[in-house]
Amino acid sequence: MQPGRILLSCAVLVALALPPHAAPDEELLGKAAGYPVGKPANWFFDQSVRVGSFSRLDSFLPHYTLRKAASPLPLPKAASEPKLAYRFEKQSYSLDDFLAHQRVTGLLVIKDGQILAERYQYDRTATDRFVSHSMAKSIVSLAVGMALSEKKIASLDDTVAKYVPDLAGNPYGETAIRNILRMASGVPFKEVYDGNDDNSKFNRIRLTRDSVTALRAFPTREVEQGTQFHYASNQTVVLTLLLRAVDRHQPKRISDAAAVAADGRGGRRDLDQDQGRHRIRIGKFQRRPARLWPAWNPARQ
Repeated sequence: MQPGRILLSCAVLVALALPPHAAPDEELLGKAAGYPVGKPANWFFDQSVRVGSFSRLDSFLPHYTLRKAASPLPLPKAASEPKLAYRFEKQSYSLDDFLAHQRVTGLLVIKDGQILAERYQYDRTATDRFVSHSMAKSIVSLAVGMALSEKKIASLDDTVAKYVPDLAGNPYGETAIRNILRMASGVPFKEVYDGNDDNSKFNRIRLTRDSVTALRAFPTREVEQGTQFHYASNQTVVLTLLLRAVDRHQPKRISDAAAVAADGRGGRRDLDQDQGRHRIRIGKFQRRPARLWPAWNPARQ
């Protein structure tokens, strides 16, 4: 046998014996415990249950099940995966580099209706559902458009309080629907997901009281409405209150909007909603791959 072939065979055996590349912080995120699922009180901030919870929200939070379309749009894979790369701080990186340095459960690269690349980490697969967080904002905006087209909302220039009188006198209620859709209410709102920000304060009040009370906890503007974009998740809650006020069948309206937006690849779409007290939490369509923050630097070592 030639020495070159012996060396090649040994190299192959060594490569096969090596364990798969570890995902970032996988032990911190619960790998040894099989990525356990959390509870309503800890699923969001407890890192040890984050991976499991993000794929199993329907096991511990109220939700609606949205059935896939009868004829879903196909989303085929490309015949071959192209070489995909990006640059950061004058260096080139591949998709594998990105995944090795980021807390990403799954990554889809789609162009022209085809999947160019599809990768998963943390023992997730294509059969899992994934939390999509703020994709729900787009779904809610579609539902507002439907209500407008059906004349249930007369004009986007109407104030929210015209339809939700409980918000009269509050900046959110006195803001035009158009500017709420643009996240331009002018109300200061800090959203950094550290457990102590305005978003946490808002959600604590919602859990113990209701959405109107939570919104009224923010009584001032810092700039005139419509003049400055400021990302704030609670403005989407304003829109859900608006939809509930104009349409008694609002959960179905949200579901219809979701069906319009859904790509149809999964068998289910799960939507979390609080029950009663005019409090609705639209925010957890479970299909898309999710990132497990913190992970902002594409080249983090």
